[in-house]
Amino acid sequence: MSRYWTAMVMLAGLLLGNVEARADVVERNAVGIWSLEAHKKDGAFDYCTVTSQYGGGAEVHFMLTRKLQWSILIKNPKWNWRPESEGTATYWIDSQERRNGRAMALRADVLMVVLADSQELLGEIREGNVMYFEPQGANNFSITLKGTSDALGALMSCLRRHYR
Repeated sequence: MSRYWTAMVMLAGLLLGNVEARADVVERNAVGIWSLEAHKKDGAFDYCTVTSQYGGGAEVHFMLTRKLQWSILIKNPKWNWRPESEGTATYWIDSQERRNGRAMALRADVLMVVLADSQELLGEIREGNVMYFEPQGANNFSITLKGTSDALGALMSCLRRHYR
């Protein structure tokens, strides 16, 4: 596993609460139906997240790191991924441009997709209705984007407040 993936998996593990050395939560706020958190590790800012609960125990997390890398983590208790399996996922918002991202199953029920570093994509997610995913070798799925405009705006503000 590359250093990049190792770092992203560690961050995701901290976010999902299954790593002993949890990052300290230094800010927690509600943003509509989303929850915003800022995290520090070893006294330094590490990442911000916005999280929303979906029906049936599903969750969506958008994560933005201090290195300006962002990703989406989707948890669905009905999934059965092979943990640490890697591949690609095609994703798009509504009828917009399709993009490919690196994907990794962090657990049997959690998939992480690294998103493109693109202001255009950020705008599409903030203004869109549905985000679609086609993971390599798996069934397609989609998530609704209710409240993402405010949530992603808060995510960017969180980074500006904490990363100096």
